[in-house]
Amino acid sequence: EAFYREEGLAHATDAVAKNLPGLIDRDDTACFVAEAINGAGGEIAGAAALSTSYGLEVGLYAELEDIYVAPAWRGRGVASSLVDAILKEARARGCADVQVVLTGHAQANTNLAKWYARRGFAATGRTLLEHPLTSKDVT
Repeated sequence: EAFYREEGLAHATDAVAKNLPGLIDRDDTACFVAEAINGAGGEIAGAAALSTSYGLEVGLYAELEDIYVAPAWRGRGVASSLVDAILKEARARGCADVQVVLTGHAQANTNLAKWYARRGFAATGRTLLEHPLTSKDVT
């Protein structure tokens, strides 16, 4: 929920609580949590999700979704560890590649695009368009 608020998508936080159990239970997704161990117990330092899909162009591929690192843990390797876990899981599932979508907030942070580039991600020149489905779309 903190990720969505930080991205300017606070309206989506209700959906997070509703959809998280489904994300955890699906066979075509995986969830990762980075836990920082301290004397009082664990603290969630970050989280990320992976989903897989199949496309004519590449076959099975994965999307790194909703990666988030708590502000106090940024710059300490948490995000890199989460990306490594996502890449390892995608390879284990037989995915041809891993994609990541940068939100408008993330695109405004040029360091984030460079951060992903240093980890092997490259712009494809594609633009992601979205059409939220509503009851009006069903005939």
